[in-house]
Amino acid sequence: MATMSTSGTTAPTWALRAHQVTDWVLWIMAVNLAWLAFTLLGGVVFGVAPATIAAAVLTRRRLAGDGFRFVSEFSSTWRREFLRANLVLLPVFAVAVLLGVNLASFARLGMHLPAILSGVAFTIVAVVALVLVPLYAHYDLPLRRYATTALRFAVANPAAALLLAVTTVLIVGVTTVLPGLLPFVTVGAVLVSDTALGLAFFRTNDRRVLERGDPPDR
Repeated sequence: MATMSTSGTTAPTWALRAHQVTDWVLWIMAVNLAWLAFTLLGGVVFGVAPATIAAAVLTRRRLAGDGFRFVSEFSSTWRREFLRANLVLLPVFAVAVLLGVNLASFARLGMHLPAILSGVAFTIVAVVALVLVPLYAHYDLPLRRYATTALRFAVANPAAALLLAVTTVLIVGVTTVLPGLLPFVTVGAVLVSDTALGLAFFRTNDRRVLERGDPPDR
């Protein structure tokens, strides 16, 4: 099957798909680079949350077909969301890091039960974070409700939460095999896939809620 191009010639479907894939790979690399730069600009600790949100917001806009200047929009979104993003995401990220350190420490010391408990808690917080990022980009909620809404969504939609987690683990797993991807692709791939999947899940959930006539679950 072929598709007519604007010049009147036919462009094979595979060529168009290859172009789309290449376009998304370049987008992922751009998001990765911008995330690293603006995380460093915020001193890492206070830069990571707004950089993450800027990546999710711009990916959402790109999926919607919006055109924009990437660098200027990433910068303005980072600045605009700096305080709010830190208030919402930084506590969750901090808890995840603390639990990850505890898990590694307990495992190294051979303390199996604390390691298991830390691992379970880390998994829960990590899944909440994966839901929270696209949730923030998609919905306008009071700041105090984002984390609890993300947790409720993950509990109510375990298959969606599992897919977000598995996708992230696969990306990280590929990076462990090909560590050269880390500075160029890994973070961007996680953020773009998390945002795209999360938005799809939220839209499906919204349609289901409207069909049932229930109050929105947020």
